Amino acid sequence: MKINNLIYILLIGCLGLFALQSCESDPVFPDPGFELEDTRVEIRRDTADFYDINLKMDVPNGVSSINILDATNYEVLEKIDEYNGRTKFDFQYRVDLTSFEKDTVLNYLVKVTDADDRSFNRGIRIDVKGFSFPEIKLVGGDNISVAAPAYVVKGLITTGLNAISSVQVLFEGEEQYLFESNPSEPLYEMPLKQLVFLGNLELDVEYHIDVVIVDEKGQTSTTTIKVFKGESVQRPVQINYLTTSDLLIQIKFQYDENGNMTALDYIFPNGRNYYHEFRYNDLKMVDTLLYRSTEVDGSFTFENYRYINYIPGSTEIQNIESQSFEYEEGNVVIGDVEVEADNFVYDPVKGTVLSFNTNSTVDNIYYSDPFNLGENIFGEFWQSTSYMSSNTIRRQHREDYDPVLMPTFNEGLPPFVSGNSALFEVFNDLFWHKYIMTKTVPTDPSYSGTYLREPSYTYETDNNGNITRIVKLYTSGTSFVKGKSASYSFFYE
Repeated sequence: MKINNLIYILLIGCLGLFALQSCESDPVFPDPGFELEDTRVEIRRDTADFYDINLKMDVPNGVSSINILDATNYEVLEKIDEYNGRTKFDFQYRVDLTSFEKDTVLNYLVKVTDADDRSFNRGIRIDVKGFSFPEIKLVGGDNISVAAPAYVVKGLITTGLNAISSVQVLFEGEEQYLFESNPSEPLYEMPLKQLVFLGNLELDVEYHIDVVIVDEKGQTSTTTIKVFKGESVQRPVQINYLTTSDLLIQIKFQYDENGNMTALDYIFPNGRNYYHEFRYNDLKMVDTLLYRSTEVDGSFTFENYRYINYIPGSTEIQNIESQSFEYEEGNVVIGDVEVEADNFVYDPVKGTVLSFNTNSTVDNIYYSDPFNLGENIFGEFWQSTSYMSSNTIRRQHREDYDPVLMPTFNEGLPPFVSGNSALFEVFNDLFWHKYIMTKTVPTDPSYSGTYLREPSYTYETDNNGNITRIVKLYTSGTSFVKGKSASYSFFYE
């Protein structure tokens, strides 16, 4: 029995040694891999008909197969067998570009599989740029509807590897802008922002703005913008206002049959509403502005009225008064009528306000004619009601406009009155300026402080020329304000 046990132990030991030797004789290979020189490249057809994908392959167990796949759908484009069995080598795959004449994006996957069926893959993106040719990427599209007598052509001009020679903007065949480059200072890219005067357009007639670009090789491109006259400015039914503190306010509008704004709801996320109502006289001027703060259930305990009194038979303001009403348990407390502004002085020729009085005299009211159309466009930016004073160093005004009509501009609402103070900037941004403003600057050239916010504005439009979004950026001010932005998103029926 002991002999049998000894034989059994010796047998197990021999088997163990044999297994150990067998394991030592089977090498363990690491996974395959490779180094890709570039995972994203840009190739211009002016300079190349092909691109070589270069890889340093390391496949210790030997290559079984290499496949080139389309990375968008994983379709095998080509199976390469010439490297089968190899371990370390430089791999090259040539991509033929001769069939691509315009901008194209190619996405490939290189997949290597070794003898143990282990695989490794990596992607590469090839941006193929077409042959150099002058072009412009327009802002606002090439089919527009305008209500203003002018339009700003905006875009980015590029000519590839050939320098820009000239840029010409024409309206109905007549040149309104010409740029000719200096050969000693070649340009291959330039922004274009050019005002084009359209004059009085007729309805249902197609007009053309042509942007003609010539490069140094003599290649010419002509981009045509189709222009139609809009019958009127479309009014938004709602604006979503995202404040600088990321509070989303819904502003909902009501209009009468003539398109005059008669009411707005300024609704907070909790449902509270700063309701405003606009009432007009026979000359279509706002003579009463009502404000009330309503709870979610529609109840309210306070109303404020602002009365805009005009010189009889005219649109010239005599004074602005306010009066409050408080409601509690069926009782009404009627406040006194208080004068907020008076002594309005008008230019007898232009009809613009020269000065008026609040707690002090505000004079030199800023107006401009931004497009040389003989207009007098109100341009003051009151940062707050306290800045509406004789302290000129706290004054700012709009310096630049684009000839795009502000869809919320209310010609019958004098730019010296607003409702609740929380909406003062909304009135500034949306109701008081005929055109979309783009830049605000200090009025006093000696200003060197940090309290003026100097907002700038950018905007987006749809194919019909309707403003869909305005973004306001505070370019100055205290560290708490500077760099912050707010946005207005417009919705139409």
